Amino acid sequence: MENKILTKDNVEETEKDKPVDSPKVTENQPEDKKVKIGKAKKKIFIFLIILAVIGIIYGAYWLLYGRNYVKTDDAYVNGNQNVITSQVGGTITQIYIEDTQFVEKGQLLAVIDDTDYKIALENATANLGKAVRAYSSLYSNAAQTEDDVKVKESQLKKAETDFAMDRASYNAGLISKHQYETSKNNLNIAISSLNQSKKALENAKIQADSNSIYNHPDVQQAIAAYKDAYVNLMRTKIFAPESGTIAKKSVFLGQKISPSQELMTIIDLNNVWVDANLKETQLKGVKPGDEAELVSDINGKKYIGYVQGLSAGTGSSLSLLPAQNATGNWIKIVQRVPVRIVIDKDSLKKNGMIPVGSSIEAVIDIGKETKNILPYTEKSSNLYLINEEIMNTEINQIIKANIGKN
Repeated sequence: MENKILTKDNVEETEKDKPVDSPKVTENQPEDKKVKIGKAKKKIFIFLIILAVIGIIYGAYWLLYGRNYVKTDDAYVNGNQNVITSQVGGTITQIYIEDTQFVEKGQLLAVIDDTDYKIALENATANLGKAVRAYSSLYSNAAQTEDDVKVKESQLKKAETDFAMDRASYNAGLISKHQYETSKNNLNIAISSLNQSKKALENAKIQADSNSIYNHPDVQQAIAAYKDAYVNLMRTKIFAPESGTIAKKSVFLGQKISPSQELMTIIDLNNVWVDANLKETQLKGVKPGDEAELVSDINGKKYIGYVQGLSAGTGSSLSLLPAQNATGNWIKIVQRVPVRIVIDKDSLKKNGMIPVGSSIEAVIDIGKETKNILPYTEKSSNLYLINEEIMNTEINQIIKANIGKN
């Protein structure tokens, strides 16, 4: 083998003989960039298409659905909470109810010890009888006065006859002037006495007219006292003014209670409504009769309701301490207005009762035709009224039993 001696020329030849790097790599770099840019543009295009589709879907949703509905979860069930109070004081001797118990209208709830009230009624009965008998004595006096008038009339006739005879005798000179004056004086006395008796009879008849016994002041006062005692005795029994569920019971057996003391609350869950607190910006289009879908947080069931009315003021303005926006720095806060939604009774019957105070998600449909809502109805209970027919019958019996007796 020949050993080549490396010279300058050999080195240059060797370098020339080395293969040169292929220029293809540098030539493909711009194409790769174009591919990457194309892919990025494609992704952006797809993203924009997706956004456009979402926008179209949302726009269609708003046009077809969203603009016709008002939604809030600031809504709560409310109802009439009938607070039962005592009308008279005393000790509780019987209790027939407990919390969460359902009661019917007119059901007996509790009884107050009536011993003192029975005694008061007995005293009133005696006083009424006494007043009637006193009236009867006035009537008897009137009869006696009438007899006295008849006697005085007879005496007057005799005095007139005597005076006529004495006057004729005096004119004939048969009697003295003294006798004549005495006869004349007796006549005047008889006239005066008769007039006094007639006046006394007139007054006695006015006071003792048997047809006006109920108008006599003493009898009227006794009747009023009897009614007061009778009513108080009836009020020792406490009844339910309407059907509902017992809540907040605060009365116990043997407890001493006073008049007007709160004993319990009755809530009628068959007649509840929802107070939906809508933002003032949501009220456009909301009107009475609009249908609403109500979803209860308790059972997740859907109830149907109807807008009954809008509050006359915002929650802030009707609060115990209204906001004072005229002083200090002012920051605008969107106010909320309570909207009352009555729950359909068939819906309540189907899905079950919901307690007052529970949360509701309310969606009001302002696009549908409104329903005619029944006007607000006045509620009343005759359980607090005393049966005057029975009471007056007993009064008449007392009067009949005592009239004519003295």
